[in-house]
Amino acid sequence: MPYSKSFFIAVNPIGSGFAKALQQALKERVDNKVFRALPQRAAQKAALGRLCFYVTPRVLNKVEQFHAFTRSNVSCPAFALNAEAARGLGCRTLFARTTITGTNGRGIVEFESSAEHYPVAPLYTEYIPKKAEYRFHVFGGEVIDIQQKRKKQGFDGERDTRIRNVNNGYVYCRDGVNPPDGASALAIAAVAACGYQYGAVDVIYNERRNQCYVLEVNSRPGLMGTTLAKYANAVIKMFNLKVKQ
Repeated sequence: MPYSKSFFIAVNPIGSGFAKALQQALKERVDNKVFRALPQRAAQKAALGRLCFYVTPRVLNKVEQFHAFTRSNVSCPAFALNAEAARGLGCRTLFARTTITGTNGRGIVEFESSAEHYPVAPLYTEYIPKKAEYRFHVFGGEVIDIQQKRKKQGFDGERDTRIRNVNNGYVYCRDGVNPPDGASALAIAAVAACGYQYGAVDVIYNERRNQCYVLEVNSRPGLMGTTLAKYANAVIKMFNLKVKQ
């Protein structure tokens, strides 16, 4: 196959799970040879006319994301960067984020605002009761996949409905997902606010307020199954890659 048909995924570190999964899916779908390369190497190939897809090089931490959401008027929970400011948020329940780079609920400490002593953390956010929580996969300014977090059948552990992750017995589902009006547009705006080309956006819906809020944008989500296929399709469409017959 001519080398001119090569396609490069620019990524650092080269062993990124997101990039490896995308590479494998594309290799199975397109005629192009698909490689992973460090960004500098990929840029050299791009200068020679090769096609390159750049995995987000700089990932914003949670504090940076909340600031980005605020600047762009993207609806998100109220937040504070120290305990004193957190006391002034005016909400009953708070989450202390002891890590601003964690995933899957890692580093979240739930507590009441009336507590005498607050956990030490670099970020505090208000807890917003939610009727539903969704994950919107956005690529190139379009929603390509929507999932909803639901209780896993047969889960017999202790369940905390305020933190909906695998440890609390929640899984992503696609059947019968009907997000509220405006949720897709909010997810697209959140990705744009972070300066990303794509991302998996966690959105909650509060029924009493009839409002959606963005919790975070993941620029390197785990890819598998239907979601992986949809990301591969989006890349194929973006670069007009030739699909195998």
